[in-house]
Amino acid sequence: MTGQAATSLLAARAISLALICFLAGGCGSAKVPTASDDTFFKPLTSFDRAAASAPPEAVDSVKFSSWTTKADSLLETMREQRQRLDAIAGHLRLLEVSQRQAGADSPTGPKKEPPQAAADPSPQRAAALPSYEDAVRLCGSRRYEEAIAAFETLLRRGVRADLQDNCHFWIGSCRFSLGQFDLALAPLDRVVKWRGSNKRADAYYMLGRTHEQLGNVAQARSMFEALLKEYPHSALASSARRKLGSLKPVK
Repeated sequence: MTGQAATSLLAARAISLALICFLAGGCGSAKVPTASDDTFFKPLTSFDRAAASAPPEAVDSVKFSSWTTKADSLLETMREQRQRLDAIAGHLRLLEVSQRQAGADSPTGPKKEPPQAAADPSPQRAAALPSYEDAVRLCGSRRYEEAIAAFETLLRRGVRADLQDNCHFWIGSCRFSLGQFDLALAPLDRVVKWRGSNKRADAYYMLGRTHEQLGNVAQARSMFEALLKEYPHSALASSARRKLGSLKPVK
């Protein structure tokens, strides 16, 4: 066999072998293995609890609500304390005026009659009665209607004899503060006529102001002049002089 013939035979065998491989699906045509989809998409087997926590906005809202509640509670406490302080301050002012007036009137004014012995009330009745201090405190805190009711209850159900004129005076003063000038006249006039009352100077002055409000210029002038005549050195004397100067002349 010549060299040319041998080459042709080898070429024919190679072609046949390639054709057989092609038909058999082998010989280098195998699929290149690839990563399975499961490798990249694993099932969710756990849940991160940190991701489920409340958002910052929700946490801030809760904190803000708690602070608001505490602030409201503190404000309410402050309002209550302020009301108590106002009541105490009013009571102290009234006591100061009363003590100053008593000191100013003592050299010239007659002494009060000794208190009469009051019947000893039962425990139930004593618990139901308002105290004189409570009534004055109501007046000082400008709760005038409640103060009037308390003073009238004291007078009706029993109060110390040396405090009866005081109760009438405060009733008249509360009526004046409420603008009930016609109702203020009777209790104040009663104090002016009360022998030995240390509220006479105050009652004269309040009667003068009440008549002034009612347009009774002559009566107002008479009350201020009586105050200056009987109690020229009282704490209200200067106020009475100013009132006299501001009154319109009687026609």
